[in-house]
Amino acid sequence: MRSPNDRLSALHDEIVATAAHPLAQARCLPREVYTDATHYAWEIEHVLRREWLSVGHISQVSQPGDFCNVDMLGEPMLLTRGRDGEVRVLSRTCPHRGMDVNPTEFGRPATGNARVLRCPYHFWTFALDGRCTGAPEMQCAEGFHRDSVRLTPIRSAIWHGFVFVNLSGDAPPLDAQYAAMGTQLAPWRMHDLEMVADLWWNCAFNWKILVENFAECYHHLGAHSKIFEPLFPAKTCWSNDEDPAFTVANLPLIQPLADEVRAGASSLRQFLDIETVPVERRTNWYVYVGFPTYLLFAAPDRVFWYQVVPDGPERMRLRTTMLISPAAKGLPDYAARFAAEMEMLRAFHMEDMEMCTAVQRGMRSQSYRPGRLSHLEKPLWLIQRYLARRIGASRATSVAA
Repeated sequence: MRSPNDRLSALHDEIVATAAHPLAQARCLPREVYTDATHYAWEIEHVLRREWLSVGHISQVSQPGDFCNVDMLGEPMLLTRGRDGEVRVLSRTCPHRGMDVNPTEFGRPATGNARVLRCPYHFWTFALDGRCTGAPEMQCAEGFHRDSVRLTPIRSAIWHGFVFVNLSGDAPPLDAQYAAMGTQLAPWRMHDLEMVADLWWNCAFNWKILVENFAECYHHLGAHSKIFEPLFPAKTCWSNDEDPAFTVANLPLIQPLADEVRAGASSLRQFLDIETVPVERRTNWYVYVGFPTYLLFAAPDRVFWYQVVPDGPERMRLRTTMLISPAAKGLPDYAARFAAEMEMLRAFHMEDMEMCTAVQRGMRSQSYRPGRLSHLEKPLWLIQRYLARRIGASRATSVAA
């Protein structure tokens, strides 16, 4: 019987071989990629912790003193805005006894505004920049200095208004990695948008199943036959050429709706168009996947951001959000528009949940064999190529060591 390391190496060989096929010969990955615990542990160490992961948007901490909990790959963190106006990501682990300084299991709010953060265990306090501002009854601890302890800063970066963390601390600069994607998305001025919808879902499937589903438009034919297929037919959607950092699928509106947009009277406009997005670019909607888990769906008047939180080989948590121009909240019928949009968001998300849950069930079947991919599933092929590059990088590092 082969060892777990031998099985993992063989699986990685298969991933690399699959990704090497040209698009016209592309096929799905082996089922173990979505079920195997050893491979998942490898992904945590060599993909997810080593890359930039999106954890929030600056509008969540718009005022000094604002904070919100963030949890990713077992790391409890806080997104904060200090009194100096700086946005930071800090560990929630108290440097005294390891207590989570803002546990929510027993009713504490995950968001708020505070002058200081206070650990509930022994009332040590910390400024929003992580500095320890109070450590009661520590005067008898020889050599203890309050100034020498703090909430540990997590390496973070703000990109177009979104907050990212790199848990390994050694990823290349985010601005350089996402440079081309940033140029394409610049007209949306996402740093000026406000998050107005924030929903969480517990999901019984592997994180890559969700990413792959999000990335391709082929499933409009089946999963979204009533919501998206009439607006963006699968056969008219297309994907850009390969970029090592991201994929983008272009969803052209059907001609009558595109003509409405050009005439300035779009029936799909739910809020206020983002004025800096050129009219011609409003005739398409766009689906971005920044490797490995930054998922963005850009429309002329709103942006949907999905946060992917892997939670095991066959489980994850998903956060679905929507961002709009703050001025849109002043529309006289904003409440009705928002309610309609939330109904739509939940409806198409539940369609995706059904598909992803059922695909995971198929991955557990001994009868599954990787099928061929359509040209409309080009993003899946590009994701495979990204994973193959990560495998190559980890093997090169192992050899060098």
